[in-house]
Amino acid sequence: MAVSGDAYLYVGRPGVFNQRPVPSIWDEGADPTTRRQGLAEATGGASEASSKAARLAELFRPPFELMNQIPWDDARDKGKDEAKWILVNVQDPSIFDCQQLNRDIWKNQGIKELVKENFIFMQYSKDDPRGNQYIQYYFPLRDSDAAYPHIAIVDPRTGEQVKVWSGPPIPDAGEFLMQLVEFLDRYSLDVTKKNPVAKRKPEKPKSIDVDRLTEEEMLDLALQNSLANTEAAGPKEHDPDDLTKSFGDMSKGKGKEVDNGEKVEGSEPVNGHTDESTPESTYTRISSNNPHVQPAPGPDVTRIQFRHPTGRVIRNFQVDDPVLRIFEWLKAEPLEGKEGVAFDLKGMGKDLGEYLEETIADAGLKNGTVMVEFLEE
Repeated sequence: MAVSGDAYLYVGRPGVFNQRPVPSIWDEGADPTTRRQGLAEATGGASEASSKAARLAELFRPPFELMNQIPWDDARDKGKDEAKWILVNVQDPSIFDCQQLNRDIWKNQGIKELVKENFIFMQYSKDDPRGNQYIQYYFPLRDSDAAYPHIAIVDPRTGEQVKVWSGPPIPDAGEFLMQLVEFLDRYSLDVTKKNPVAKRKPEKPKSIDVDRLTEEEMLDLALQNSLANTEAAGPKEHDPDDLTKSFGDMSKGKGKEVDNGEKVEGSEPVNGHTDESTPESTYTRISSNNPHVQPAPGPDVTRIQFRHPTGRVIRNFQVDDPVLRIFEWLKAEPLEGKEGVAFDLKGMGKDLGEYLEETIADAGLKNGTVMVEFLEE
């Protein structure tokens, strides 16, 4: 089946779990009839078999509205022109974890907004000829089930693969969103900013002298091996971003990276941030005596979703409230179990501690998502 305006042929028979991109009909505002017709075309008619098939096809529909249907070299050029990272997802349609990405990750509103603003998104099936160039150079483990789903971030300027998610278990939507926000906070395409570099080599598996283990240690080892054997067999890829992170407590703030409990000599602030703007120093300046009363819905009121490690909170603010009010609310009314714990707030890849005087509207937070990161010792 050929795609309009594209010379590539897709491998395999289309179906509910092997859908094909179709021209323009995946506009999220399309009327139901157009959407149904597009769904039928994308699934080779499989979605018309029953109402259940139609529901499944819509539920597991690939994120066509996010996908760029362009060659790899063009994607790199576009990324350089628009100062956006390239986000790549390679899927094996026969592996359910890949289908879960379409259902849970790429349909998440917060993730979609972040991807649209900061990434050139490419999604390939492992047998899609359009992905040959990427797979050949970046994904040598394509034949290992344990390497799926494969998600990676590539620097469009250098072609360097800077972050990888490989194999199960896939993160939930909230966790994945936080990881994308963390990446955007640590890395920048601004040539004036310093990106992290590898500080250590990949760790090699340690040899274990079984004869010297205690009975309890042997039981723990057996349990670990049992859990490992329940995962898909085969090799996984290493995340190059892990090699830029030092050992030890990473909650000390940017520019204070820790290696075995000691500050790394010559470490520098990441992407130009300095100690003066670290989340903890912002937290200490915020008053804890200014509780926030939610305004009633209205034209000058916006809902903001706050994602944190154990869930989410939705709260109303005036659009002309300063960002400072968000910090004051969360410090005066801390989340359960987080009383007195310093936190950082990130919105659309920005450290909101640097925008305290801006209004919520000017900071781009209207109907947005804010990540809450707790800086616990």
